Amino acid sequence: MSCPSQAILGQNFTFTLQSYNSNGQPADCDSLPTYKIREEETGTAILSGTMSKLDDAETTGFYSEQIAITSTNGFELYKTYSIRYSATLSNVSLSHVDTFIVIGAAVVPSATSGALTSRANFKEYAGITTNDDDSLIDSLIYRATSAIESYCGRTLRSATHRELYDGTGGHTLYLNQYPITDVSLLAVGRQDVIAISNASSDAYNAYVTVDDTNLTLTVAGGTNDGSSTLTLADYTAASLVTAINNLGAGWTALLSNTAYQYWNANEILPKEAAECLDDYTYLACPDEPEQDYKVYGNAGYLYLPGGFPTGHRNVIVRYTAGYATIPADLEQICIDLVNIYYRSRKTDPVVRSERLGDHAITYDNSQALPRGIAARLAPYRKWRLPV
Repeated sequence: MSCPSQAILGQNFTFTLQSYNSNGQPADCDSLPTYKIREEETGTAILSGTMSKLDDAETTGFYSEQIAITSTNGFELYKTYSIRYSATLSNVSLSHVDTFIVIGAAVVPSATSGALTSRANFKEYAGITTNDDDSLIDSLIYRATSAIESYCGRTLRSATHRELYDGTGGHTLYLNQYPITDVSLLAVGRQDVIAISNASSDAYNAYVTVDDTNLTLTVAGGTNDGSSTLTLADYTAASLVTAINNLGAGWTALLSNTAYQYWNANEILPKEAAECLDDYTYLACPDEPEQDYKVYGNAGYLYLPGGFPTGHRNVIVRYTAGYATIPADLEQICIDLVNIYYRSRKTDPVVRSERLGDHAITYDNSQALPRGIAARLAPYRKWRLPV
């Protein structure tokens, strides 16, 4: 027998049955098998029918049926259904039961919501009609999302990343996140663009820090002691130089490569506490972007015909990866994990079993995901090492 464990509301659903004789060989039933579908513990079947053979000449004992998972046919989101098959083989009555849950592809949240599911979808699944625990549920959803992404070793929700990689000399570069949906910049190498110095005579240190968002200039000691922060997105490379010079406090900046004067300042690469008291430190941008490369989105890698030259953090990639719309099965996994968290909040999670007779308690110190959840996440887990 074969029956998927999940059906999507609004789509067709196919299940099959294979019959065998007492010797374990495929054999036709005395007549076509029948089936009845029931919702959870409801006694009355919502659908019933007769299965058919796809190809009588080539499918001995193999039967199939396709139904529409629609509200018209009585199916509801997040409800569980059983299929009971009935057949007769060599005058012997046989039966079998499969189960599946109905989930919804059309109601999955946008990845920009910051989680793999939404409060509304979880509450509908869990049958929660009050708003008493909304804050708790939101927290559990984010914790479950974090746990799932940590286990999978990648960010599953769509996001934009700028990452630096070591060139290996090969033609292929695997990125940390996938599926890749867009590459906005691929550059090999970097160019010094801005030189910064501080001339505070009574300071004992001055340094520059750059992250993905801000440029921070710090003077330690003396009259100019303190920090100034400039938001990179507000400037071009040229206007950032002007803004630094306008700060005073001993700061001086100059554009060391005029070819980059119109580049957005948020292209400047990260730098950690680079000292510049009475000396220059240099801020770099990626080299001119590569054009002749191919993107293999689902596999998560780039191919550059000329190769990626050997070097340390000499390859810069800005790209978008992850699911803009969370796959239905992935959302259901998150919902199930949230449900585990929610239902077990009033129990001791380290107690695995206990016995009243002679009072024995077994403790489980494992903080891993439940086995069933981990097994279902296998298709989404990154099985290669991070670059």
